[in-house]
Amino acid sequence: MKKGLPLYREIQYQIKRQIELGNLRPGDRIPSEKELAERFYVSLITVKNALAGLADDGTLIRIQGKGTFVAGESLMRFLTGGANVK
Repeated sequence: MKKGLPLYREIQYQIKRQIELGNLRPGDRIPSEKELAERFYVSLITVKNALAGLADDGTLIRIQGKGTFVAGESLMRFLTGGANVK
């Protein structure tokens, strides 16, 4: 992990990096909060804070009971029943 960054910011950085590298694509479901907490050796609240920030900035879309997904135009079309959303 990068020194000096709060843990939740490091998780955000790592998820965004995976998107930039193409390892995570629009519509992909990211690992569960529990899996991310275990992977990064942090608490669930730290993961929740990281994911909430990424949802707020439009990087991720969280769907209760379904999971957290990488945002993208194709996912938005699916969620809105085909309507164009900007």
